[in-house]
Amino acid sequence: MLEGIADGLSLLAGYLAALCVILLTGLILAEIAVAMLARIIPLMPSGIGIAWEYSAYLMGGAFMLGAGMTLRAGQQIRVELLLRAWGGRFHALFDTLSSVAGAATTIYLAVAMISLTIRTYGHGEVSQDSLTPLWVPQAGLALGACLLALQMVVRMLANLLRQPAERPELGAATAIEG
Repeated sequence: MLEGIADGLSLLAGYLAALCVILLTGLILAEIAVAMLARIIPLMPSGIGIAWEYSAYLMGGAFMLGAGMTLRAGQQIRVELLLRAWGGRFHALFDTLSSVAGAATTIYLAVAMISLTIRTYGHGEVSQDSLTPLWVPQAGLALGACLLALQMVVRMLANLLRQPAERPELGAATAIEG
């Protein structure tokens, strides 16, 4: 049941990550178009003032919101050297130990991101350039961190119970290749 909830939430967050990438692409294209038009129209500004700031928000959102689904689908980048050591005899042990360490690390990250978001909200902090309340993009990062932590816990439990830890069919690459 926990796996189903984690997978559903991670899939939804994966769609939000894709939306972030689409918006990021649109923002970059708009920045290029404005820069090109500024060469032709003298009074036009040479760029979009908040483009760099919002690009960073969208990139962070795409990365963090997509991390949980990427982990569950087995599409994450990881060091295979230890997992394949000694002909794979210790694969399960290394995977379990790394999942325990990963769960602890991502839980810490999620708690830290939630704490940062709450603190920023409480102080009413805004960005210098656009006056965007900083808790808004931080909340997206915190959500992504929470979902990554949830998927790490699911992975850890699956490894401890000797169940499959990955669902490759959730991966975008699997959908494209198939």
